[in-house]
Amino acid sequence: MVRARFLDTKVLRLTANPAVRITIHLASKWLRKGETLAELEPHQGSRWDAFGRKWASESKHLPDVDVAKAGGWNSLESLKTAYQQADEGTMLQVVLEAGKLREVR
Repeated sequence: MVRARFLDTKVLRLTANPAVRITIHLASKWLRKGETLAELEPHQGSRWDAFGRKWASESKHLPDVDVAKAGGWNSLESLKTAYQQADEGTMLQVVLEAGKLREVR
């Protein structure tokens, strides 16, 4: 299986063959072509970061250290401040599950 690390801004590394390196410019060209073929609007103000933010936000239920390592982030701070974002569904879950705690007497 080929896995891509999209968060490396210098190159897109294909771990199935680490010797093969694709420049970010070529990968971006492929992304733009794919968006055109799929008739999708491109992300405004972002080419790759939008995918990282979506993936990091959807992975909030998993351990932070594992999400950071898998996504290629060097620190939990950058993962949490720049990539993970609050969303309505998770905030509702936080509010509803907070009532499950009981005061011990």
